[in-house]
Amino acid sequence: MFVKSAQTSLGAILLALVAIPLTCAADDIAGAPSSDQGLERLRTYLDNFQSLRAKFRQEVVNQDLELVEEAAGQVILQKPGRFVWNYEQPYERVITSNGEKIWLYEADLEQVTVRRFDAGIGETPASLLTGTADVLDHFEYVEASSAEGLELIHLKPRSPESDFESIILGFNGGSLVQIALLDRLEQRTRLYLSEIESPASVDQKDFVFEIPDGVDVIGETEL
Repeated sequence: MFVKSAQTSLGAILLALVAIPLTCAADDIAGAPSSDQGLERLRTYLDNFQSLRAKFRQEVVNQDLELVEEAAGQVILQKPGRFVWNYEQPYERVITSNGEKIWLYEADLEQVTVRRFDAGIGETPASLLTGTADVLDHFEYVEASSAEGLELIHLKPRSPESDFESIILGFNGGSLVQIALLDRLEQRTRLYLSEIESPASVDQKDFVFEIPDGVDVIGETEL
């Protein structure tokens, strides 16, 4: 990202990593770093990023700031284009990419949706963190601020067709620890990372999804 449905979640979490409270008022933001410093921090992090393994907790709130969904699991990310989002609670769901294909598995539906990587990732946190393009190719840098001890980097997708209005990345020291997403329906997805290992030890087998027997497979014959 899930959030709403299999299709929405794939766009919403490609997800997603972590979250910053988007409920912060302007008066709550203090000591904002300069725009140049914020952009430089972002570029430095993304240039140096190679891989990450962490646990995550996800929350979704509606436009009235009411909690409508919670989830938790584990994530593995690696450049270029490889990731696994393993949702363990409240339902088993897995999003896996090997840089060529993306598999979305929903255990409760006994269904796997398969997409081409370049058609399924778009202007999402996954493309931002594991992609190879310059960050400003797909995202416009807006500003940097700080709140609750975190340095916040505010971005918005350049494409008018993106599912998101804005993305905020939260840094604690040199570590990315939160991401917040605001979608077109003013629904906020918040993800929080913990037990972060970066760079991480990963196995390339982690990024190839083995389709379980007996499940419906959608889209694979179109690839």
